[in-house]
Amino acid sequence: MHIKTYPPLTVLSSIHQTTMSQLQQFGPVMAELYAVAGRKSFINGPLHWIYYGMDGNPDTVFTLEIAIPIRKAFQSTKFKVRELDFFKAITFPHEGLWEHLPGSHAQIMERLAEHNIPVTNECREVFLNIDFSQPEKNMTEIQIGVSPGKTQNRSASKRRLFPVYI
Repeated sequence: MHIKTYPPLTVLSSIHQTTMSQLQQFGPVMAELYAVAGRKSFINGPLHWIYYGMDGNPDTVFTLEIAIPIRKAFQSTKFKVRELDFFKAITFPHEGLWEHLPGSHAQIMERLAEHNIPVTNECREVFLNIDFSQPEKNMTEIQIGVSPGKTQNRSASKRRLFPVYI
């Protein structure tokens, strides 16, 4: 695991109130986002699923933002174009089936608790490689938001980060 700070990012996104048990219904939204951004040739990075207020309880309602980075803002009648803020996070690679993502999240949260690292209410999954025909080849980066200033990975705000291993 590493602590990284991600710069602001312009995205085309779709925002929903949902629960963990309802997540599978959002596959078509992902395809529509790709279609809209792809028609304009504006895709500028991998797909993000951003969770606000998800606590691991399958019945908790939280906010899900499905977002595709774009290289510049444009008008969309169906989706929101916005800029994500700086994001400081602990990162963890997940390879394989998405059904195993909750287990990876649990491992990360255990490690963070062991090291008393405070987390925010935001976490992200960045889908680096999506392979529907061979899902064991999926590569996802899990990013758990950590409170700015609570971990020591920057001595100055403009300096590049060094990884922190925990």
